[in-house]
Amino acid sequence: MKYVAICSIKFLIALFLVTLVVFTFGCNNSNEHEVTFEQLVSNPNQYDGKDIILEGFFFHGFEIQVIVERLDYSGYSEGHLVPKGEMIWIEGGMPSDVHEAMYIQDMMGPEERYGKVRMTGKFEFGEQYGHLGSYNLQIVPSEVELLEWSQPEP
Repeated sequence: MKYVAICSIKFLIALFLVTLVVFTFGCNNSNEHEVTFEQLVSNPNQYDGKDIILEGFFFHGFEIQVIVERLDYSGYSEGHLVPKGEMIWIEGGMPSDVHEAMYIQDMMGPEERYGKVRMTGKFEFGEQYGHLGSYNLQIVPSEVELLEWSQPEP
């Protein structure tokens, strides 16, 4: 009888450890896909409705709120940066702490904010998004990290 009780306890401990391992390692964010702009643009259907992780440059200005491949000088005002390359609309904006920590420029009119970010969020494709439906790609962010970045030389 003592042997059966010891075996039962060992079985319960083993079951507990297996359950712990499954929940610890099996419940990670493996459904998130780390992607590049090129991957999203060349095959948006593959990522539609899925959580993605994307690094790029957030830019928020008059009627624009996007993540882009790069920022470059506009040539209209000294030091004025604008989004360049593929642009993806950001639905819902940035967390306030991230937004407040971004670079600010206001040389062309309304204040603009920008910075390099690593964004996790739901990717959407197939409709018209953003201001006047000008974008065919969108991310609804769930997590945003502001990354270190040095502005390009003019």
